[in-house]
Amino acid sequence: MKSALLYGHNDLRVEEVADPVAGEGQAVIRIHASGVCPSDIRSYTAATAAKRDPWTPGHEIAGVVTELGSGDTGDLQVGDRVAVDWRGVCGRCHQCARGAANFCENLIKYPIAGFADATVMPVRQLTKLAGNVSFEAASFAEPLACVLNAHRALPLPLTENVLVVGAGPIGLLHTQVAKARGGRVIVTDMKADRLKTAAALGAHDLVDASQDQKQAVLDLTNGRGADVVIVTVGIPAVIEAAFGLVAKNGAVNLFAGTHPKGNLALNPDVPHYDQVAINGSHDFIPNDFATALRLLQFGQVDVAPLISHRFPLDAVAEAFETTKQQLGLKSLVVAEVQEGEK
Repeated sequence: MKSALLYGHNDLRVEEVADPVAGEGQAVIRIHASGVCPSDIRSYTAATAAKRDPWTPGHEIAGVVTELGSGDTGDLQVGDRVAVDWRGVCGRCHQCARGAANFCENLIKYPIAGFADATVMPVRQLTKLAGNVSFEAASFAEPLACVLNAHRALPLPLTENVLVVGAGPIGLLHTQVAKARGGRVIVTDMKADRLKTAAALGAHDLVDASQDQKQAVLDLTNGRGADVVIVTVGIPAVIEAAFGLVAKNGAVNLFAGTHPKGNLALNPDVPHYDQVAINGSHDFIPNDFATALRLLQFGQVDVAPLISHRFPLDAVAEAFETTKQQLGLKSLVVAEVQEGEK
């Protein structure tokens, strides 16, 4: 079969490799859709990328079970359409017991190898798809689960003002989740086409971040600022500006990591005197993954407008370059769908 192999800095090649074989409790999945994540791009552009053996990135995938190994495979059958959760948690450690399985002390980060014709995974990491959830939609289950992890920590009474900073794919997922929770959603970005997509996905108000963003947000919130600010842009200056957009007794979620790393100049009087809560979010717990698939199943989150580019596996390097240059929104590497599949 074919697989993309990352050899080093900006060096991603498609080569022939051995077909995967299902071991005990495992399944082979023929991959139909694999999303290009910013973390994939960071690996692709890293100066240190060549310090490890060539490997296959890709962790946002959906496909079809083509082989089952021996042992207990539950109710999974060959031909089942599945989404893959790449984070194996133990369910028994201190963090899992306290509901923070995203910090599982025995976490297994499976090498999901999504940019390939097929991969092999433990059956316990697979979730069967509802009939109306396409492979492309299911490939968003992982990033959507990360978004849901953030929302579990955010107070959001009905009609609260929610400001989403950044209208990239993640920001547009936050927009839809906040709306589904009953928020009045304001989205800010510097790109007019992204703001247009945010409006189509239910944002109530739009702000051009290249103009006077703070004044615009204050005008939309009766001078108070947003009750909840979700920052999806990992740039220190953008994060610092977000603290000028939040209302008293509000909350700021730092969703994006900073790349390259940097420091923030934060006035401690903001969390103290204005009683602003600051939280972050990282990865997801298994329930977030299951909930993400239900949101897709019942149409509460629509990911089709987020997909701007589709590439065959042979053009995976072009998919990476497209994402690296921030062209469009989401790039997917997709396989040709076989008869009887969708």
